[in-house]
Amino acid sequence: MDPYIVTSLLIILIGFTVSSFGNLIGFGGGIFMVPILVTIFHYPLAIAVGSVMFSLIFSSLMATYRLRKEGHVDFKMGTLLEIPTMFGVILGSLLLSYLSTAGLEILFSVLVFILGLSFWLKKTTAEKASARPDLFSRMNQWKPGLVIQHTKMNLTYRASLWLILFFGLSAGTLAGLFGIGGGFMKTPIMLKVFKMPVKVATATALFMILITSITGSISHYLQGHILFSHVWPVIIGFTGGAIAGNRLTPSVSDEVLERLIGLGLILAALVMFANFYTHSGY
Repeated sequence: MDPYIVTSLLIILIGFTVSSFGNLIGFGGGIFMVPILVTIFHYPLAIAVGSVMFSLIFSSLMATYRLRKEGHVDFKMGTLLEIPTMFGVILGSLLLSYLSTAGLEILFSVLVFILGLSFWLKKTTAEKASARPDLFSRMNQWKPGLVIQHTKMNLTYRASLWLILFFGLSAGTLAGLFGIGGGFMKTPIMLKVFKMPVKVATATALFMILITSITGSISHYLQGHILFSHVWPVIIGFTGGAIAGNRLTPSVSDEVLERLIGLGLILAALVMFANFYTHSGY
């Protein structure tokens, strides 16, 4: 069989697996797929990033459409959080010219690893009963804020505009500073900071990835980083994975989904550490 066909089929299969997991936990899957394309299939880094970015348009659009019908996507929260994120990406890329990120890269991957572990460390019943509102809960009462109601899910939660600005800008700055996709940071921010329901947080994160992938794809297309011969297997794999991941979501309990998000963060931290270690030349 033609090696090109074999390689394309492998990319479709791996892309399907990565996208299924990524869409289930609201990460999209880009942070896992780019290193795979570079290290295993020898895509140039720019072509790998462009291919994944373009493919995320189709997978996140499919996910947003399906999850919107279930009432899980919070378009208002997603848009408000995405705006400062985009400004943060620009800020991070500018800071890159003035800061040495060698030590910061390792520190960031360690913090993401610890954050992932926190999703596996559950409080006992006694601890939950005696627990006071944490720092984020108190800060989230700052005005001005939004009170968001999900009538279909019979849920209400609050979001301070100051925290939306701060964490959106922070997530974007880190993404721009370290050259990584910020999708995997949005789900834990919405869960830990704004206490959003887990399935609403994952669905809203995928909507935000849709916005990011469209704007990012325009830039990569203009730079010649999107080649049809390289991108079509990723599109097929990611789109199929999005459908599979979204179909799994209703059958997964919130507790299991949170643990999977923690696993995703741990894997993302390991991927970042491996990339940083490789690029450092050690």
